[in-house]
Amino acid sequence: VIIFLSLIVSRTVTVFSFPDPSVAAQEAWSWEQYLTEQKAIAAPVELFSKDQSFPEHENGFQVGMRLEGIDPRHPSVFCVLSVAEVCGYRLRLHFDGYLSCYDFWTNAGSPDIHPIGWCEKTKHELHIPKGYRKDKFVWMDYLKACKLQNAPKKLFRNRSSNGPMPKEFQVGMKLEAIDRKNPSLVCVATIADIVEDRLLVHFDNWDDSYDYWCDVNSPYVQPVGWCQENGRTLIAPQGYPDPENFSWTEYLEATQTNAVPAKVFKMRPPHGFLPSMRLEAVDRRNPRLIRVATVIDVDDQRVKVHFDGWDHKYDYWMDADSPDIHPIGWCDVTGHPLEVPYRANDVKILPGQAVCPTPGCRGIGHIRGPRYSGHHSAFGCPYSDMNLKKEATLHDRLREQTQAHLESDSSHSKSKNLCSLSFNGKHEKVNSQPR
Repeated sequence: VIIFLSLIVSRTVTVFSFPDPSVAAQEAWSWEQYLTEQKAIAAPVELFSKDQSFPEHENGFQVGMRLEGIDPRHPSVFCVLSVAEVCGYRLRLHFDGYLSCYDFWTNAGSPDIHPIGWCEKTKHELHIPKGYRKDKFVWMDYLKACKLQNAPKKLFRNRSSNGPMPKEFQVGMKLEAIDRKNPSLVCVATIADIVEDRLLVHFDNWDDSYDYWCDVNSPYVQPVGWCQENGRTLIAPQGYPDPENFSWTEYLEATQTNAVPAKVFKMRPPHGFLPSMRLEAVDRRNPRLIRVATVIDVDDQRVKVHFDGWDHKYDYWMDADSPDIHPIGWCDVTGHPLEVPYRANDVKILPGQAVCPTPGCRGIGHIRGPRYSGHHSAFGCPYSDMNLKKEATLHDRLREQTQAHLESDSSHSKSKNLCSLSFNGKHEKVNSQPR
């Protein structure tokens, strides 16, 4: 690992520029020189998981290929997707039948994507493209009629090496889980689904936008009774009578469910990231970009990332196991452009040229998403003060559909995206609202 890292550090990274005359010509930049100048250290390769570290295979996906995958906004929903863009080891995926503003970026080895036919094989509901009837959609007919190509199965990463899910974890069982969107909250939760070595956490009586996938050793999931043993407040399900006196015994009996046995939980070691370590991280406000970054703070499950050369108002917290952070040299190895630290004297502006007024921004990306590839004003800039509080990464395509369509779309027995067990053990619909 040390020899491999030294090779990565010493290599010169070619920094690719998007066509923009305001940017200086392509220049050579190396991690080795930068770390020496900053008297900084790189985050050790061994701290990164397999989903974050250097890939074992090249990205074989091509633009136009069709596949099935999870909607990042609704983790219980599997959709028909197409590859809209390939960059290094990353993909921009598009929801067939929807506007490109809903596109999202992911890694080619992501566990969230699957070959066509996977949903049918595993008995998951497939949300078909808008304009098609659910009972009439057949993959091969769709590909043939539209002259499309499916992504070959060999391109998808085999996760069998991670080992099987312990049989004690079963769909419908209860546990306590940290809300990733509000990490100070530990809530009553249910295993909504299990796929290979991961489970889907659903918070009882909340909509599926809070759901997330994780492995069984994740620090985000704990056995029933963990809060009581550790002096933490457990957040009862929405609408639970007398939430301050929540009783697991009564709740399990009322919902006719079982708790995951405490003995099967095995905590993974602490993540090991420390402040001042350097790495490469996806820019959440402009997710087509990966930047030189520094860890400036940590907690038990997360790291706070700062983009070198940028104002601290762009810093953000992310999970330590997020697939959007990588060891230094990852971009070079995978062929992905790396955005180097911003320095004002590097930017050369031609007379009369329209440029974004935000310091450091080269006009790449747009606050409205991938529908626009660039911008020349603060109005469209993901980093401008007027847009700083806006959600810049993902638009919610399902929110625009009628409630009637959502209800008909979620009727499949496997789909738990908008329902949970009520206190009498029956399923009931819940509305989306902030925590």
